[in-house]
Amino acid sequence: MIGRRAFGLGAAALLAAGAARAQQTASKKKRRDIPYTPLEQIPNHRQLMRDIVIAISDYAKKRNPRFSVLVRNAPELLIKETREWKWETLRDPDNTEKYPKVGTVNRPFLKAIDGVLVDGLSYGTPDYGKPSDPEHVKSLTAVAEVMRDEGRRLVTIDYCNAKAQMADAETKAAKAGALAYIDRDGDKQLDRIAPGLPMHENPNPIDDLAAARNYLPMLRSDHFATRSAWVEALARTNYDLLVLDTFWRETESLSFDQVRALRYKRLGSDRLVFGVLPVGLARDSRFYWKPEWKLGNPSFLVAPDPDDPAETIVSYWDPKWKELLGKYIQGIVDLNVDGVLLDQADAYLYFEDLMPLE
Repeated sequence: MIGRRAFGLGAAALLAAGAARAQQTASKKKRRDIPYTPLEQIPNHRQLMRDIVIAISDYAKKRNPRFSVLVRNAPELLIKETREWKWETLRDPDNTEKYPKVGTVNRPFLKAIDGVLVDGLSYGTPDYGKPSDPEHVKSLTAVAEVMRDEGRRLVTIDYCNAKAQMADAETKAAKAGALAYIDRDGDKQLDRIAPGLPMHENPNPIDDLAAARNYLPMLRSDHFATRSAWVEALARTNYDLLVLDTFWRETESLSFDQVRALRYKRLGSDRLVFGVLPVGLARDSRFYWKPEWKLGNPSFLVAPDPDDPAETIVSYWDPKWKELLGKYIQGIVDLNVDGVLLDQADAYLYFEDLMPLE
């Protein structure tokens, strides 16, 4: 699963449980081999990520005003949390009243996005088939309320396959007004087409995110022998929305004509197609990776992801990484898809754990 994953250095609880639990857990764990960083040298890593999301959204929506932008998880980008308030007020203790309070919605970020995709609203965070951590649920519930109140779309993935759990997850997602998907495969890979019909199968044409009643997140295509076989299998489905990596096996891009073929359900009516753009980690199997790359070369390659040796945490504010993201989103928009899911946007948690404020 791509999302709030463990990066080591005490960050596992940070990434699995959400913002509130993160602060408590980080303060209790003994930090290992973390050099002291003076407060004035610690950047606002959350704002650096917001800047990237806003820039991508501005570019895509100028190209296509109907283009939709989803961000996966990263609730701290939307709703101000204690860490960011401390970062502001410790640097300017004489003017604390001028800084927005904890719980404030970041309006520029909100305006840049059309929705948020969250993992484990009810089940699967951190463990598949188990009720999600209560603090994690609490943080996502706050995001759900903002999405509802601001007219944005909440999109969810729950990870369970027991009938009672699936029914419960669907009921809770409906109550939250969410566009829901339940991963029944047991491994959180999101790399298969679920058997059977979509939940709430819908014959109507879909021309915007608000109209979608079901969707398929398919973030890997390794199970398909060829790009054509992958596209044909997706085209035979009746999902209102497909969210997928636009590169078969992360190396071979879909063509313009293949995306056009995917824009129709099997029964013939229009649907939406969103691409996926990972913004916080680089992967050595992706099309852009060069054989000579290693940690520190290019400069944005910072640390290996202990959960997946193929992935490397990046300093996402590095100009060279931002240049790569710019080319990536340009290619996605050029395919004439309807939107993008910005994945791994919570990579700021790794850097925050390296630079405690206390």
